[in-house]
Amino acid sequence: MKYNKLNSLVANINAVIGNSESKTQKKLVKIYEKVKSYHESYQAQVEELRLDNASTDDKDILLLDEKGGYKFTKEAIKKLTAQVNELGNKEFDFTPIPVVNPETLEEFKFLKEWTTGITFVEEEEEEEEL
Repeated sequence: MKYNKLNSLVANINAVIGNSESKTQKKLVKIYEKVKSYHESYQAQVEELRLDNASTDDKDILLLDEKGGYKFTKEAIKKLTAQVNELGNKEFDFTPIPVVNPETLEEFKFLKEWTTGITFVEEEEEEEEL
């Protein structure tokens, strides 16, 4: 699996979960809990890349902006962006999550590569008649 796909999964889960506590949302939270360690690992790697590319003074002390964020040179931003893109395309080992009670999850096609046991509803695309 690629980190880019993981980030998409997490974003989709977060968009659906919101603040409600329906059965479906609780199931999605459980799925997120199964991928959380992978997501946290990715975020830590991104933060390390940010730190490696941040500007420092002559004593190697980080330079921070007025909001406490790292400062970057133009070239460092370009390098960081390339490294984050490369990391996003990096593969990691992942075993799909077996879902025992898939009811109400059939419409969330973003779970397809991440789970087993769910029969997803395939919508037929309507063809426009001329």
